Amino acid sequence: MRKRTLWTLLGVLTVVSVLVGCAAPATPTVEPVEEPVVDPTEPVEVEPTEPPEVDPTATPVPEEPAEPRILRVRMYSDIQNMDPAFQISENDTVVADLVMNGLVRYCANSYEICYQLAESLEQSEDGLEISFKLREGVQWHNGYGEVTAEDVKYSFERFIDPELSAVYADDWATLERVEVIDRYRGTIILSEPFAPLWFSTLPAGSGTIIPKDYVEEIGYEAFATNILGSGPYIFHEWRPMERVVVVKNPDYFGDEPYWDEIHLIPIEDDRSAEVALEAGDIDWARISIASVERFEDNPNLEAWTTPSLRYLWIAMNVQHPKLQDINVRRAIQHGIDVQSIIQAAYMGEVEQTCALVPPGLIGHWEDAPCPEYDIELAQQYMDEAGLESLDLRLDLQDTSEYRTWGEIAQQNLRQIGINLELNPMESSAYWTSSFGEQACEDNQLLTSNYSMQPDPSWATMWFTCDQVYVWNTQCWCDEEYDRLHRQGLVTLDEEEREQIYIEMQRIWEAEAQTLWITHGVQTYAYQPSIEPATTPHGRPQYEYFRPAE
Repeated sequence: MRKRTLWTLLGVLTVVSVLVGCAAPATPTVEPVEEPVVDPTEPVEVEPTEPPEVDPTATPVPEEPAEPRILRVRMYSDIQNMDPAFQISENDTVVADLVMNGLVRYCANSYEICYQLAESLEQSEDGLEISFKLREGVQWHNGYGEVTAEDVKYSFERFIDPELSAVYADDWATLERVEVIDRYRGTIILSEPFAPLWFSTLPAGSGTIIPKDYVEEIGYEAFATNILGSGPYIFHEWRPMERVVVVKNPDYFGDEPYWDEIHLIPIEDDRSAEVALEAGDIDWARISIASVERFEDNPNLEAWTTPSLRYLWIAMNVQHPKLQDINVRRAIQHGIDVQSIIQAAYMGEVEQTCALVPPGLIGHWEDAPCPEYDIELAQQYMDEAGLESLDLRLDLQDTSEYRTWGEIAQQNLRQIGINLELNPMESSAYWTSSFGEQACEDNQLLTSNYSMQPDPSWATMWFTCDQVYVWNTQCWCDEEYDRLHRQGLVTLDEEEREQIYIEMQRIWEAEAQTLWITHGVQTYAYQPSIEPATTPHGRPQYEYFRPAE
């Protein structure tokens, strides 16, 4: 049996807690490499060598071209928008990170920060200015010239452009401007200190530098699925629902990546991905929790389980006429057996969660109340609402995981007179139709699953009032929640920040617009010929994958 556990939950949460507890880590330093000193006045002795003998009649034998080294990995759905200001899922992010750089990024297998495009970064004592110096000579792909400070200014300032309406505008909530000093130097100027800057902005998607000239030439809509960057790989091909191909950048300024090509293959169903992995058609895949033991017992594959910062829940649209009465929402909370969902969908291998912020992060609400499965209490809430029956629809992604959620919820709610229609959708259709301006009119119940960065603001930011027609699946708006969210972004004191996020979750819980399921775990399996790399919460870093030793 081959089993590989790279870290324990306790270890990862300790790492994350330490990271989040720092307002702004010290700027990383790069030790200079000492070159041997050579005295130009001293003669250099060179040993003579005999030239090799060559048979003039011999016919040269052409060398066989080497087969390209290809890494084949699963995406759990197709790409949709790789623009860092508008990315929709983790699939968009992992492809974008192969092609585009930031000033800094998370190092391999850690939350430590490594330089990319920045040669140096220095933050002022008051936290309001970050001076940067770019590496010189770094080139954009496809002949679009050199990366400059103007590209940095363009990349960051667009997040606060009201006409752009960037989905991730909160990642730069206190950005005032970027001042360009010269071709390679500039200063990021903030109006207030910004707690998440070094944890979920600069080293993450919103810290990505994009090519100003290229984006202005093709426009944001085209850029979404035809990105260009300065990274280790060049975006080469996208065949929708078939594959994304990136190829090695021969002019990359950093360490040369091992793989000549990476093929990212969308496979929505876990079982189909597992069959492809066992057949050797792919090298790396996220697998279902139910299959972990089978892969651990497979001598030809490796299995890997790691804690997750995801949060999974059933969302209730409070603006829909059928769900405006809080008694109906309380009836749903107590009428669905979450423990049965955890046993059936996750083999009991995950913990039920009761609030938004996961363990190990500032703002985790350890004593959050969990609605217990109680059919009698659920029926009382239905009676309070004056309802004997109610027809509702649950929109869900068409995977075994979410079908299991839906089938259990359907059976449970039938006991209190709620007839739940299940509406399974292919993932791209789900993400397209379940969000946006029409969502608050059409949505009723949704299965939801968001990923996050290691800062609580990346959990709370999607449920402010300005996100109601964007990512706020509950279509819920509370002004006090919004005020506290803003306060949490600019508060650097750890204890004070902790209480801000707990209070936000109390406000959330009082509205009964969510049935929490779990924060889950990430489960992967892969060919033993590769050595993978991920962030501590399990996001693949394909640029750092290497062959196993």
